[in-house]
Amino acid sequence: MDNKKKNMLKIAGFKEEIDAVEHGFCPICKEPVNKEDFRDHISAKEYMISGMCQKCQDKIFREEEA
Repeated sequence: MDNKKKNMLKIAGFKEEIDAVEHGFCPICKEPVNKEDFRDHISAKEYMISGMCQKCQDKIFREEEA
């Protein structure tokens, strides 16, 4: 993520989350992110967008049971 986007997100109130991702932590659970834990290319790509670990991605994007 470029500095302009980072600064905008920090101004919008996401400083803690941006700082967590920059230091290798998930912005949701604050646990260290292990890139080897990603199940597939899509999960790794989502990490590049949001910084979320696999566990948090699973919680956020899980399909609702019918």
